[in-house]
Amino acid sequence: MASESLELLRSSVREFAEKVIRPVARDIDRDNAVPQDVVKQVADMGYFALRVPQDYGGPGLSTLESVIVVEELARASGAVAIMATVSGTMVAYPLVHYAGEGLRRRYLERLARGSIGAFALSEPCCGTDAAAITTRAVKEGDEYVISGRKTWITNSPYADFFLVAARTGRPEDRHRGVSIFVVDRGPCVEVSKLDMMGYRGSGTSEVLFRDCRVPESNMVGQLNGGFKIVMDALNEGRVVTAATALGLAEAAFEDSLAYAKQRESMGVPIAEHQMVQYMLAEMKVRVEAIRQLIYEAARRVDAGDPDYPMWSSMAKLAAASWGVDVARMAVQVEGGFGYSRESLVERVYRDVKMVEIGDGTNEVQRLVIARSLLGRVRGVRAG
Repeated sequence: MASESLELLRSSVREFAEKVIRPVARDIDRDNAVPQDVVKQVADMGYFALRVPQDYGGPGLSTLESVIVVEELARASGAVAIMATVSGTMVAYPLVHYAGEGLRRRYLERLARGSIGAFALSEPCCGTDAAAITTRAVKEGDEYVISGRKTWITNSPYADFFLVAARTGRPEDRHRGVSIFVVDRGPCVEVSKLDMMGYRGSGTSEVLFRDCRVPESNMVGQLNGGFKIVMDALNEGRVVTAATALGLAEAAFEDSLAYAKQRESMGVPIAEHQMVQYMLAEMKVRVEAIRQLIYEAARRVDAGDPDYPMWSSMAKLAAASWGVDVARMAVQVEGGFGYSRESLVERVYRDVKMVEIGDGTNEVQRLVIARSLLGRVRGVRAG
């Protein structure tokens, strides 16, 4: 996509975010909920269906375009940005690339019409060790009965359906015994919202599936082939998750720069003090370095570069680590005010920390990068 078109997309999202999301961002954080009218407006813009192809009624955005949308949403609210990331990329990717045509059309068209999806992978037993999940899917006739407990699942209170990773093989089969199913919200799904440190309002919850019956046709991909789908979705989705850290870091930097220009100490704005200038310069370098790495990773994902998992992990690691650095320095520049709940940078500091944990911790990203360098991780995108 030409740079002019990308900038037009950016300005459109920024205008929407400034008008609709930013005015309620503090309320979202305080109340741990996004107002329903805001959810509807975000859905109407297609931001919960970013990667849904146009053939199914979606915007059909590329990875790079999705990154720009999420970046701009995160400048206003990390919670709304991560909701769009999960529904629009982590949920959409497996459906686009692995679901049968009937299942694909049914749920992608729902996303395009404003439905919200959730990606139910993590469990209390095994956040990072996804191959150890215990949620079970037992075949009964032409149905599967799904039971188990998931946790830290974004979008859960808002979700119309869930992509659920469940064990269809033996526990000792590890990653070779996992399948993916689409489960509609219903009486068998119990959602308990969690009180998280950051990204408050994104609906992070514990989700209990009690004997949920789904037709065999609701399986995404092949029996016991779910782990590859999960890894593919994470490899592609991480670069979009990283974009939330970029938008948050931009917001923190812009806020602290404006504060430093107007806050006076010793008769001059604190921006005139060399120590503050040092922090502002360091923040600017980190923001722009994050941006370049994420955009390059997104381009490689879109091009199908076999090394895209490494680039996606590099982008997420850098965005998480440097994003936290930027937020920390922003709080430092704003001092006592920055440490208060009244400041924007305090919220950003709490939000961006999650990027060091979710979708694979910093430690996991280093492993992916190292194994890629050793030729053990390569990306082959599904058709």
